This record gives sequence, C-alpha cells and structure tokens, in this order.
Amino acid sequence: MTPISDWRVLVIEDEADSMEVVKELFEHHQVSCWAVGTAEEALAMIAEVQPNLFVVDLALPGMDGWGFLKTIKDDPNTAHIPAVAVTAYHSANVARQAIDAGFRAYFPKPLDTMSFVRELSRMLG
Repeated sequence: MTPISDWRVLVIEDEADSMEVVKELFEHHQVSCWAVGTAEEALAMIAEVQPNLFVVDLALPGMDGWGFLKTIKDDPNTAHIPAVAVTAYHSANVARQAIDAGFRAYFPKPLDTMSFVRELSRMLG
C-alpha cells in the first residue's frame, strides 16, 4: 500500500451520518476521499477517481458490499485494490466471512474514530 499521504479512498456508504464521519476522519489526515451512497455509483466513479482503497458498507441498497467486492475482484483493473468492510450488523461470523471473501480488514460500526485510520494504516501500510 502507498503512504497515507498518497491514499485515494472511495467510500461506499448509504447512511449519511456514517459517510460524513468516515469522510471527516480521512480529511483530518489529509487523505483524498470521495464518498457515494451505492455500489453502482462507486463502480461508475472508479476510472475517474482511481482509488487505491475502498471502504465498503456491507449493507447497501441495490448491490450490497459483498457484490461490490466480487465485482471489483473479478475485474483485472481493480482486483489489486484493497477493500475494507464496515457494518452495523457486527458479529464474529460476519467478520470472518468478510475476511474470507477477500476484504483486507473489517470494522464494526460505530467506527472508533480514534483508531480507524491508524488501524487502516497499520493493516494496509
């Protein structure tokens, strides 16, 4: 993964409050961040944004986070980009399924604002 100062994060989050928290966390660390409310919007923006990290809510309207992960992993242009899962529907089973599916990390909501970016940097750096 590239240094945090070079991150280009695409956040896919349908809850406005959660989206704002994640955007503010990244912006506080001077990380370039774009946020959309659906997986379909994210897929349409990938070529323009050229993200090097996806933060994906698992429970999205339309295509869910699991479908988004499969779509980007099946595309050779995006298969290398790490994706991390976030969800309000936390359980040990969901966490294991997310990692097994190919998410690089898993974070339950509400996010720990004191450690989220630091944990991402540690895991992905």
